[in-house]
Amino acid sequence: MTVGGGGRAARRRAQIRAEIITAAAELFSARGYRATTLDDLARRLGMSKTTLYGHFPSKEDLLAAIFHRTMTLVESGLADIRKSGGPPVEQLRRVVRHQVRTVVAEQSFLGVFFAEETSLPPRLARAIARRKARYDRSVQAIVEAGVRAGTVIAPRPRLLVWALLGMSNWAYRWFDPRGAWDADEVADAFVALVERGYLKTAAPARHDAARRLARIEREVQALRPLLDGRGVTRP
Repeated sequence: MTVGGGGRAARRRAQIRAEIITAAAELFSARGYRATTLDDLARRLGMSKTTLYGHFPSKEDLLAAIFHRTMTLVESGLADIRKSGGPPVEQLRRVVRHQVRTVVAEQSFLGVFFAEETSLPPRLARAIARRKARYDRSVQAIVEAGVRAGTVIAPRPRLLVWALLGMSNWAYRWFDPRGAWDADEVADAFVALVERGYLKTAAPARHDAARRLARIEREVQALRPLLDGRGVTRP
């Protein structure tokens, strides 16, 4: 009985913390971190500041929790992609879809994540910077695997990583959940756009088309005497 009761208490505490973090992300995103007070948050949640402080001793702790939760979300999805063992090109497609879906599903969190990084105290900022760097390196490893496999063109793999992630992440600024596009439509459009630049198969396809055009031109040239009447054999 004691163990079960303790488990329920822990789950309840985790649920309350999650509710606090979500409400804080929504307020910080809407009003700005510095303009939002813990009094505002307590009123939003309908709880006392004493209860709020029991979960988060300071506003900085709340901001750090938002950042770490956001990183945990994207890291978990990326880990699943890496574990899939699929071809690098397919993994990169899944990375773009994962980023866009996360941005759309957690728009408030991503808004705070990208707008309030300078508000983090130095110790927490360094911790987040390390996690972001590890994430970028993990995506870069996929790009480099594609280069080795001969399916991806990326003279500067890190630039391709920044392009893919920057394009996907920026959707937090303009995506409208009431708009005409859903997350998958946006992700598919991004994939279709950027793959033209980094897929190794794109260049050979252009060369094939050029070769076909050259062959057709040669055949037309060979037929020209007949068309002009000069090469017609008379009875």
